[in-house]
Amino acid sequence: MTEAMTILTIGNAVDAEGAPMMRTSARAKAFMDLEAPINELASMAQIMADLLEDVLTGIGDKEVDEKNRIVRMRVGKDDLDKAAFAWCNVASRAINLKNAFYAAGNGGEGK
Repeated sequence: MTEAMTILTIGNAVDAEGAPMMRTSARAKAFMDLEAPINELASMAQIMADLLEDVLTGIGDKEVDEKNRIVRMRVGKDDLDKAAFAWCNVASRAINLKNAFYAAGNGGEGK
């Protein structure tokens, strides 16, 4: 038998490392379930980048104080609200994804 082969012991399937197959299957499913949150985080991060680019590209030479390394900028309330929503959303999604990743490593337990 090769290491990759499934070994049956007393009616219970185990993988090559001796872990119960049910646990391995649950872990694989838990990792597969991370696809949507990963894509959602990537999409929201792109939205955030686009919003910040719109806000930050309007900075002209007059607003930069090179001596004191200060940038002065005026941002509309709506633009600031959108950017704040986006960065808070990305941070929240990243934390949730991190927790889901570690839960998946435990066979999906602790989500």
